[in-house]
Amino acid sequence: MQPRLWSLTLGNFAIGTGVMIVPGMLNELSADLAIAPARVGMLISAFAMTICITGPFLASWTSAIDRRKLLVASLLLYAVMHLVAAFAPEYGTLLVARMVTAIGAAIFTAQAAATAGLMVPPETRGKAIGLVFLGWSIAAVVGTPMGAFLGAHIGWRPTMAMVGLLAALFAAGVWKQIPSGLFIAPMDRAAWKALFANTPLLLAISVTAIQALGMFTVFSYMALLLKDFIGATPTVISLLFLCFGITGVTGNVIGARVMDRVGPVRVGVAAMGCMLTAIVLWPLTRGSLPVTVVVILIWGLGCFAVNGAQQARLVSMAPQLASASVSMNSSAIYLGQATGAFIGGLIVSTQGTANLSFFGALPMAAGIAVSLFAANLSKRKHLAEVACKC
Repeated sequence: MQPRLWSLTLGNFAIGTGVMIVPGMLNELSADLAIAPARVGMLISAFAMTICITGPFLASWTSAIDRRKLLVASLLLYAVMHLVAAFAPEYGTLLVARMVTAIGAAIFTAQAAATAGLMVPPETRGKAIGLVFLGWSIAAVVGTPMGAFLGAHIGWRPTMAMVGLLAALFAAGVWKQIPSGLFIAPMDRAAWKALFANTPLLLAISVTAIQALGMFTVFSYMALLLKDFIGATPTVISLLFLCFGITGVTGNVIGARVMDRVGPVRVGVAAMGCMLTAIVLWPLTRGSLPVTVVVILIWGLGCFAVNGAQQARLVSMAPQLASASVSMNSSAIYLGQATGAFIGGLIVSTQGTANLSFFGALPMAAGIAVSLFAANLSKRKHLAEVACKC
């Protein structure tokens, strides 16, 4: 792997940290702003839905911009809006600031992966994309625990400001390490039409949204779950998030290393299987810290490996449509996150946290089923095309 790819990894770390600190600070935001936990969940939903809606359009509108300039500008926007959020006087201003912040994330998340694909040979593309998404896994190690710990000890506002400074620092790294003159092929109407006509590709993208729905229905309210189920203090919550992130990094590294050998479909299914197992086992954690640790470790093992696997899968299925498919996949991640946080908020508001894991398990199981079906459909389509050529 080229050392220059690490600047993209660190950029994704800044993006991921900005996303992941909000679930970690859920209890503190709720108390300081005097709002219900479900309204804090709306910060997650609004952020994610902004990315979902704007992602594909931004990918198309920015295709003529040098990748280095685009990636740096998106990180600087992310930095500035975190500083704005840190000084938000009330909930409404914070909500708007988070939505504008999401535009920077919408650009960087998708285009960092696409840029990595431009910088390496095709045979190492899977590892390169996995390395870029390693930044998200590292953010899970540092971001969510940092939100839980610093949010409780110094307040959520200084924590937001720290993320802004971090994004600005890594923007300088991207400017220094990513070469100029990198451009992606512009997506015209014919290319978008080809994308929407590719049923296996669309099904593969839907897997991302479905599993993210299952994931964030529960994870968005993890701090509240830990408080309700085991009476966790802010320090214990931050340590459990740290355990989650450590296995997240481990799973992502393992997935990246084996992806080109076993294929992204198998890596993705294995990752979703880990998450489904953890969600199904979650009711057993009530009153037991050791069981909670085991379940969180299993969950983390698959949580971030699935993202790199899905990106590599889409690129390999249709390289000529990679710009659009990767962008749509990023939108799918955030669509699932937005919907999951919203549904989770409704459940928490009406039923509490007791049955929340049940509503997360169903979409996760569906994601595995759709992934296997899409792989089978893609294989049959490929065989049919080969037969036609013969």
